Amino acid sequence: MVFALVCHAQKTVNVSGEYRYVVPDNVSRTEALNIAIERARNEAMAKEFGTVVSQTSTTTTKVIDGKVETGFISMGGTESKGLWIDDTKEPEVKTFYEDDVMVIVAKVWGKAREIKNTETEIDIKILCNGMENERFKNNDKFSIDFKSASKGYVAIFLRDENLDPIYCMLPYENENGEVRAVKSGTKYNFLSTKDPIYPFREETILVTDKTVEFNTILVVFSKNQFSLPISEDGEYVPEIPADKFMKWLRKNRINDETMQVIEKTVEIRIK
Repeated sequence: MVFALVCHAQKTVNVSGEYRYVVPDNVSRTEALNIAIERARNEAMAKEFGTVVSQTSTTTTKVIDGKVETGFISMGGTESKGLWIDDTKEPEVKTFYEDDVMVIVAKVWGKAREIKNTETEIDIKILCNGMENERFKNNDKFSIDFKSASKGYVAIFLRDENLDPIYCMLPYENENGEVRAVKSGTKYNFLSTKDPIYPFREETILVTDKTVEFNTILVVFSKNQFSLPISEDGEYVPEIPADKFMKWLRKNRINDETMQVIEKTVEIRIK
């Protein structure tokens, strides 16, 4: 996954590391070599900068047998608090077998910098028929007021409790799959005809055929431009399987210290 990361004049340091990888039967030799090298780099940065336990989660709310049940999908892991800049020497890799199991030992040398998390003040309001409200009736008009203290880029996703794919609501279909650039201190009304780029004549509405259902809105903001998830064919598509979305989100949040995710839950009733 490719995205632009703006690197300011931050200190880079020389690091080195080693990793011993016992290769599972279902992993090819080529893939195993890459895994061993990447983990050696992570070990090198962990020694220098320490580690962070990354936990990316999204809330799910459903009505089951007349009762509201809340849960979440989460993905966690331990990563170094560093970003690999470049190799200063070609990685060294040794491959051998122990009890008929392939083992790879990788050694790496390179330059890296520490990742420091910085958050931006962001004001987000869910609007129902133009008024701030997170409770909707079937066919009510839906839009989002957004304002950020810093300029940056934003994308908005919807998780429907009844569907697996997570749907990208912003950017719109006429924005070529590129995240929306926003100015600092400027109020935007997304998913509405008040937005000059909005491609439809009718307002966005929320619908349901259930007594009540809950959808989750995920607003992703970064000071740096980022790319949206892509399909197996390498194309941007507005619907992303939930597990792939979570992997994309976690990877970006690890590598982009300015990325933030704000969740809002909206209730929709049939009447």
